[in-house]
Amino acid sequence: MASITIRKLSQETKERLRQQASRRGCSLEALARSILDAATVNTEQNSNFPYNLISQVEPGEDLEPYLQDHDQPATPPDLR
Repeated sequence: MASITIRKLSQETKERLRQQASRRGCSLEALARSILDAATVNTEQNSNFPYNLISQVEPGEDLEPYLQDHDQPATPPDLR
């Protein structure tokens, strides 16, 4: 299996992830794997944004990290 290191992760984010893992009864590493697995499934499932967040986010959890990837201006259509 492969390993990765995530640099420059804020202490606040790490703590929120640790607390979420604790609530779910799993390790921080297992939670991170499940988040990454869910984020990389086929694009059909990801096209249900933001509805697919319901299965990933705990009540009261900060949504900002999940929304940053989708906070891009849409490409304007080519009207030529």
